[in-house]
Amino acid sequence: MKLFFDTSALIKKYIIEDGSKKVDELMNKAESIIVSVITEIEVYSTFKRLLIEKAINEIDYKTLLNEFEIDYPYYSHVILDNLITSNAKLLIDKYQLKTLDSIQLGTALLLKDEIDYFVVCDLKLVKAGKTEGLKIINPVTWRAK
Repeated sequence: MKLFFDTSALIKKYIIEDGSKKVDELMNKAESIIVSVITEIEVYSTFKRLLIEKAINEIDYKTLLNEFEIDYPYYSHVILDNLITSNAKLLIDKYQLKTLDSIQLGTALLLKDEIDYFVVCDLKLVKAGKTEGLKIINPVTWRAK
């Protein structure tokens, strides 16, 4: 099974919350885990935000960064290119997505014929992805859509 992970779902591998168990299950079954190169930046930003909000402490922060750095080379990375950028601009216009969300969805659409599922928790992305014909798994709801 080839899975393209949005950061909203991937982060659940590192931060235990609703959907984390399903993310672990999916990753264990996956033949390939694919991410956009922007995911690395988004994950770092999320961990830093959690530190600033005091949801995690400094030790947790450093541990999470280390765990992610160990895992990241094992994910397949999709480089941001002109086609993804063009897709992203159209998706912003069509769905009023945030910049990085439009890049994630634009990347998933580029890979539509190569992936089995777009794994995502962000509800706006779930809805837009479904509308665009992607097969979606939202780890929080635990079912393929």
